[in-house]
Amino acid sequence: MGIFRIFGKKPAREEAVETDATAAKKTRSKAPSTVTGNVQDDEAQTHSLTEKKHIARATERKIDAIEFEMSRDMGRPKSLSKPKPTVPEEPRKRTETQQFHSDFVAPEFQSTIALNIPVTDLMVGHTEIHVSTLTQSESVPILEEAAILFATGQNQVAEQMLRSVIEQDNLGTATPIAWFMLFDFYQIERNQIAFDSLSLDYAGKYETSPPVWRDVEAPIVKEEKAGQAKATPSLNFPAQLDGDIIKSLQKLKTMSEQSQLLKLDFGRVKMVDPIGCGLLLRAMRKLQKTKHDLIVVGAQNLTEQIRSILQVGRRDETEAPWLLLLEILQLLQLKEAFEESSIDYCVTFEVSPPAFEAPLNKVTTAVAEPNQAQEVEDDRFMMPKSIDAKTDEVVNAIIDHAKNHDRIILDCAQLERVEFGASAQLLNGLVPIIGDQDKRIEFQDVNYLVMHLFNAMGLKNIGAIHPRKHS
Repeated sequence: MGIFRIFGKKPAREEAVETDATAAKKTRSKAPSTVTGNVQDDEAQTHSLTEKKHIARATERKIDAIEFEMSRDMGRPKSLSKPKPTVPEEPRKRTETQQFHSDFVAPEFQSTIALNIPVTDLMVGHTEIHVSTLTQSESVPILEEAAILFATGQNQVAEQMLRSVIEQDNLGTATPIAWFMLFDFYQIERNQIAFDSLSLDYAGKYETSPPVWRDVEAPIVKEEKAGQAKATPSLNFPAQLDGDIIKSLQKLKTMSEQSQLLKLDFGRVKMVDPIGCGLLLRAMRKLQKTKHDLIVVGAQNLTEQIRSILQVGRRDETEAPWLLLLEILQLLQLKEAFEESSIDYCVTFEVSPPAFEAPLNKVTTAVAEPNQAQEVEDDRFMMPKSIDAKTDEVVNAIIDHAKNHDRIILDCAQLERVEFGASAQLLNGLVPIIGDQDKRIEFQDVNYLVMHLFNAMGLKNIGAIHPRKHS
């Protein structure tokens, strides 16, 4: 019995006590765990909101940085903002050759190429060609030399050289070019008597009408300028509206400084992101402040692309896409669509809905037409009457013009003379433009003296040269 008392009931009571204590301990240990879980959930939610705010600030800072780079690049000289491409080998070599001729002053007519040698012996560079294959823009050394003499102010020597070429008549199909160069020479010198005398000789030799003497050129210039004023500066936005549109916005800024009416085409946009939306939003607001009149093409396509990345209730890293959508709808005066989108915006970001405000500037929508695009593309840059050694102003004006055009037409209808040194500077100034693969340069309506100077100096390697038509 004693043994039973010792090892029987007593252990049962101790086990029961121990079990109760263990249960109490487990209960106490579970309660703090539940509280800790709730606290962790709150902390995770707070951390998520904080992280989103940091991302939003980071996105805004990135947009600020891109805009800063744009403003800095536009204020920076061209030579600093973009590496200057090297001049092609051939123009550089020809420049050195022509420098020899620029130092040449002949009291009597002299030529570096004998006029009585067979035509087939004429060499262009290191390639022998027959004159029957020559075109008006190809190199004829003796004619280029005459053009260089004219460009260096040796007018009488240039005239004697051209007359000698005409009298020798040994350039085959290239000989008429010498006639045209001499016609241009007398036109520039305003020597109508010599021009008329040459016209009789030309008509007798070729049995065709000679070039016509032009008394007044001003109406042509006025007509071109009037046509130029009609063209509306246009900007086509790329397929991806992201941080890279900074290049397009630089063009837009330049266009806004030159014209109060702008055409913005969003028809090609296929994708947008928050950074691109933020950059475009700021640009559009600036145009609103400056009260620029806008022609907006593809506005519906742009709004559809923006809506594709938005979701009601989902806060992205920035509000820019929402605000850009509202800005476009407001510009187009789509009040109902604006109010619906503004409600979605305020629900998403828990803010008061913005009020609709009609734009102060004139905004119209348009559909892109081929003839409109061609009209902008054919916008010309009128070259001055003469270009001397100080070419900075002309080159800078062409560079500004090139920012808004892929096809750069340099109209030389009124250009009479380009000094020899200025032609080299013009070449160096225009080379960077063709560094952009989308750019192409055309010299149109060029007189034959300037054309052969350009050939000699290598400008034919950076752009097509179309000579003036004599009729």
